[in-house]
Amino acid sequence: MGEIISLKVLDLSSNNFSGEMPHQLTKNCTRLVYLNISSNRLQGDILPVDANLIRLQYLFASHNNFTGKIPSGLLNSPNLMILDMRKNTISDTIPSWLFSLSKLVSILLGNNFFRGNIPVQLCQLSNLHTLDLSNNSFSGNIPSCLNNISSWKKTDQIQISNVYFGHYSFFHPRPSTSFITKGITYFYEGLPFGLLTGIDLSMNQLQGDIPFQIGDLGELLSLNFSNNLLTGYLPQSFRNLKSLESLDLSHNKLVGRIPYELSQLDSLGAFSVAYNNLSGKIPFDKHLTTFGNDSYEGNPNLYGPPLERNCSFPSQPPRDEGKNSRVLENPVIFYSFVAMSYALGFWGFIGFLILNKNGRHKYFRAMDAYIDRSIENLSEFRSYLKICCFK
Repeated sequence: MGEIISLKVLDLSSNNFSGEMPHQLTKNCTRLVYLNISSNRLQGDILPVDANLIRLQYLFASHNNFTGKIPSGLLNSPNLMILDMRKNTISDTIPSWLFSLSKLVSILLGNNFFRGNIPVQLCQLSNLHTLDLSNNSFSGNIPSCLNNISSWKKTDQIQISNVYFGHYSFFHPRPSTSFITKGITYFYEGLPFGLLTGIDLSMNQLQGDIPFQIGDLGELLSLNFSNNLLTGYLPQSFRNLKSLESLDLSHNKLVGRIPYELSQLDSLGAFSVAYNNLSGKIPFDKHLTTFGNDSYEGNPNLYGPPLERNCSFPSQPPRDEGKNSRVLENPVIFYSFVAMSYALGFWGFIGFLILNKNGRHKYFRAMDAYIDRSIENLSEFRSYLKICCFK
């Protein structure tokens, strides 16, 4: 195959091939545009270091036994649009050089052993449509700069180019992919694939607050942050996600109320905030009435329909977005603050009386007058009781 130097399309998917990728193939076939080796038993590196696929646009390598790292040979493929390496055994951090491939529209790395933080350089990919980093070991915070990716803020169809063979048109590969949304794996190709937008960061070890900047991604269709260690509040800015069809924030450590604004997301077809620490009354209005118990279970302090609990909880004041600390909501710190304030106030007053002679005399005179007046009132009241009640 390494001698077929005019090769443009190679699809070996869904077979039983084993072994490693041939060096001659990836070095000599410089005209290769479409390479699909998914669903085999291939192993080793996905591409060798000397890979020279300078025209490669679509690389599908999922469902194999590839190990190692994201191949640096991809730097020789500046036109790469789709990178699908899902369901392998790759253990690595994401190299920052990957985001220098500015034409990437789909990065699919789910179900591997990637670790480390999600690089902020990701935000440089203005054309990115789908991002799947699910079921790995990523840690740290979700980058707050995701709103720099313009394709998630405005309608922008991916321009998919067909591969032609001169005058022959019997085989035009149509790039397609799968993406989990609404809890179901869907397959997309053609126009739906060109318009698909989604972020899946589920089943990792991500921490911290959900960035309120996510609310700027008005063209996002699917958002999945479930099964992480996220804390903080649900951003009210989510009211701007008018195109969102699937939102899964379940199995985290989120607190506070469910913003009423979420009920106004009319496109929402799947929604879950189950198994968090949310509290207060569910804003069961408008579009949120279409979701049942499963969307809210596992939050002991949530109440109201569709849950059967109708308990009342103290109302919480509105909170400003973007603030990461709620110091006084910690019980230990709160009661310590109350005790300290009481001690300072009490001893401050005593110190004033000790140090200020005139003030001390005025205070005691006022107290004596108050006590005398109280005694007089009690005597008058006792006399009144004698006359009225004990005649």
